[in-house]
Amino acid sequence: MKEKEDILSHSKDLRRMAEERGYATTSAFLSEEERAKFLQSIKGERGASYFLLPENGERQLFVFYPRFMTEEECKSSLFGENAPFSILEIRGKQEKFAEKLSHRDILGAVMNLGITREQVGDILFQESISYLFLLRKMKDYVAENLTTIRHTTVEVREVMDTEGIERREVEERIFVPSERLDAVVSAVFHLSRGNAQEYFQKELVYRDGITVKGSSSLKGGEKISVRGLGKFRYIGVEKNTKKGRIVAVILRYI
Repeated sequence: MKEKEDILSHSKDLRRMAEERGYATTSAFLSEEERAKFLQSIKGERGASYFLLPENGERQLFVFYPRFMTEEECKSSLFGENAPFSILEIRGKQEKFAEKLSHRDILGAVMNLGITREQVGDILFQESISYLFLLRKMKDYVAENLTTIRHTTVEVREVMDTEGIERREVEERIFVPSERLDAVVSAVFHLSRGNAQEYFQKELVYRDGITVKGSSSLKGGEKISVRGLGKFRYIGVEKNTKKGRIVAVILRYI
């Protein structure tokens, strides 16, 4: 808990620094929950503006910029060596002998190098190739020292983008009596209403990073995380059936 508080406090310092000293600053990678808590903590306060990078990331960093600068001006300066993060491509040196590596395998190997969690962003996959987002200052160290993951010898190189690599989302349709969150969670994860309520009572359900009650209504576009079960984005109602039930669309993260 204290570590998270330190990260959020540091983000506040970076925001203040951007405004007071007149240049852009960048936070560490934050989870959705951490980002939501940070935004709650500065609600109503005047200070530097911000945007999030990478734009569609699960873990994102804040870029704070002073009010005399536009977002476009700040973004246009974040190229090449000035970019706040790097993307490393990881693949087995001998493909036919390479193991199928998981998110946990790669994250564990990177953190065994002494890298902390907030220095690491998303890890994406395309067949046998992995793509690791991390703070730019750690790029060379990881590229030089990450040589083996589990029993697989790997080679690492920087790439400029991950264009064409799709985040693993599956569109699904569910039948629900209403757009109450507990009803939607129950349908998505095939739980009884009572079992779904236990997750809410234990504060394990997050809507856009904030814990929420099961009686909350959904409107469309919300990202729902249920700790221990998974994540999905609620897209909205597709149609109503003749029996008065709702057919809703979700994107399940896999």
